[in-house]
Amino acid sequence: MGLNIRSVKMKKLFLFALLFGTGLFTQAQNIGGEATYKTAGSIPFKMEGDQMTPEMKKMIEERMAKAMQKEFTLQFNRNESLYEEVVELEKEGQRGMRFMSMFTGGGGTYYKNIKENRYTDQTEFFGKTFLIKDSLEKLDWKIEKETKSIGNYICQKATAMRIREALTIKGNPREGMKDSAVVDTIYLTAWFTMQIPVSHGPGQYHGLPGLILELNDGDITILCTKVSLNTKETVSIEEPDSGEEVNEEEYQEITQKKLEEMQQNFGGGQGRGGGGGRSFEITIGR
Repeated sequence: MGLNIRSVKMKKLFLFALLFGTGLFTQAQNIGGEATYKTAGSIPFKMEGDQMTPEMKKMIEERMAKAMQKEFTLQFNRNESLYEEVVELEKEGQRGMRFMSMFTGGGGTYYKNIKENRYTDQTEFFGKTFLIKDSLEKLDWKIEKETKSIGNYICQKATAMRIREALTIKGNPREGMKDSAVVDTIYLTAWFTMQIPVSHGPGQYHGLPGLILELNDGDITILCTKVSLNTKETVSIEEPDSGEEVNEEEYQEITQKKLEEMQQNFGGGQGRGGGGGRSFEITIGR
């Protein structure tokens, strides 16, 4: 008798687990929504010259920090996501930073397809739109025990190492503009939540068993400020399709060629006649 009762209980337990699990699976398949992120950071730089006062240096530092303060939205479903910058009307004092924004990145539209392990980055460079298509970068995440709350979500810490190329641009009126690249290793710190079981995050970041709500990548911090979930309907994601199609390597060659042209123009136009102009040095992590 005991065996029969135990058998009936096990069958009921199995049936409950089957139904409960199926419900969860269906819900997880339809999970999607939209998250809002804000970025903050700095660009390491040095600027010297007879005309460079402490007040001017402080003003440049403030403008650089302001150029890094941006807002993005991430639309996502189970396999796809679309990360776009929220573009506001140009404010006074920001016109001089449009050129710098071209180097700092983060603009445009970034599409990820986790299932197919690929991305499409629609970006503008010197007035021309490009579609950069390539494979997603694989990061070797290490999930830590540390947890914290971000909004209403419990998040777990994850870390990874990433090889990054840092570009240093130097210039002065006598010698023109030069650049040099140094490859270094940076440490990423991500906070993800299993309460939203999708492997997405801001920009190119992905690969964890939950949505990334906060990320620190060297000089840049990205924080999620709002999440709207939809578990009833499939969220449709539209991949960008306008622009000249290139891969990552081809795009880097295009930008490098343009930078060399700028160096020649800078040297040819201002490199004559001497004078006490300003020298500058700006380091940008790619």
